[in-house]
Amino acid sequence: MGSIGDASRPNARKPARGLREAMARWLSRRGGAPAEPQIPGEPRPRFRVVCIAREAGAGGSALGRLVAERLGWADYDAQTVATIAERMEVSREEVEKLDELSPSVVQDWLLPLREEHWAPLEAYLDHLAKLVLSIGHAGEAVIVGRGAGFMLPRHEILSVRVVAPLKARTRSLSERLGVSPRTARRLAIDLDRRRRKFCRTMFHVDDADPHQYDLVIDTESVGLPIACELIARAVEAGRPADIPPDPRALPSPTASPIEPA
Repeated sequence: MGSIGDASRPNARKPARGLREAMARWLSRRGGAPAEPQIPGEPRPRFRVVCIAREAGAGGSALGRLVAERLGWADYDAQTVATIAERMEVSREEVEKLDELSPSVVQDWLLPLREEHWAPLEAYLDHLAKLVLSIGHAGEAVIVGRGAGFMLPRHEILSVRVVAPLKARTRSLSERLGVSPRTARRLAIDLDRRRRKFCRTMFHVDDADPHQYDLVIDTESVGLPIACELIARAVEAGRPADIPPDPRALPSPTASPIEPA
């Protein structure tokens, strides 16, 4: 990605545009990494990656872990942050501050004329794009958040959004983080706004639009174990008969409920 150092300093809008343009160069290859060569007539799974978008507190992280375990796939949620931190050679805490943060939000929060605020975000977006495209190329992975469903080829992913009533999400966050319900409610709203702005800025989509997804699941209504089975069965149904099921992917009909995260 290009450096932001050449941006015209008197113009505060240029750094944000520069980041969006840089990310757009990655996203213009929305198949990302080159497709794997395929022998004519060779069966190919319908869904190679599961991308889970989520409302804050609806259990997206927990569901991602369940689905990955159920299918025997890799789980990328906290691992995404850890991997980017390692590649950027910074602490995980520093990357968490940039995680799913749009350039326009940084411009609102920080001093837009100071390049040191933009360079880490540019590096984060660069590494995020490369990592997601690499995961999509490898396949057999569950990616939670980070707009992954808008970066990878739509025909190769099962795109899922998990939702829950604000009251339920507030209760979940309050219990998990040990904060008051009032603080948890504000956190849920702020996180949803942050993620929505990230998707609108970087991908020009509304992440709350149900038409962007194959499945929209209310985890408060059906529970995480059933949500996991819905996703896993969809992946299995899209697997050609000539491809045997992964021996690691064992059904778990008696899975115990897990609190939304």
